[in-house]
Amino acid sequence: MFNEEFIRPFYLDTLNSQDLQEIQDYISNLKDTDYKHNEIKYEEFDNYRSCEIHYPSASSVFFRVGKRIFHSINKKYYQYDLRNVYEFQLIKYYEGGNYNWHCDYGVSPRKGIVRKLSMSIQLSSPSDYEGGELQLIDYGNHTINFSNSLGSVIVFDAKLPHKVWPVTFGKRIALVGWASGPKLR
Repeated sequence: MFNEEFIRPFYLDTLNSQDLQEIQDYISNLKDTDYKHNEIKYEEFDNYRSCEIHYPSASSVFFRVGKRIFHSINKKYYQYDLRNVYEFQLIKYYEGGNYNWHCDYGVSPRKGIVRKLSMSIQLSSPSDYEGGELQLIDYGNHTINFSNSLGSVIVFDAKLPHKVWPVTFGKRIALVGWASGPKLR
């Protein structure tokens, strides 16, 4: 049994129906040209990352909902020193799309701060695709698979290794985001 002082590596939540509907309406109005192809290959990895990325504006529903979730979970559990620096990307993984093992900590759009918390929100129905599982490695070196239920949310420590397995059929859509603050001491 964990004591109440133990900070877990991740916390789960679910979007409310109003936020989910607003997000789905936003996505349905996007065109293919609103996404940019992102592909990273390394010598050891033929296909390290392959996806389509939409960068929503700071006034979009993604920032409003994502920031609220980050604030809530951080205040309740992590209590990290965060700045008002958030990044969000809407990601589409088509067949073969993936993102191999990586960590988010240390990267940030502003000098002097780092990503401290990461988020992924599932925005596809599980019946829309196969594969594409989100996995992370927790503090105990256990590999954890996460729910692909529509509207499921995970907020996790940005230092945790995580990956998205290749999609084998269909299309997976997720919102990913990061909350940043001063380096941990």
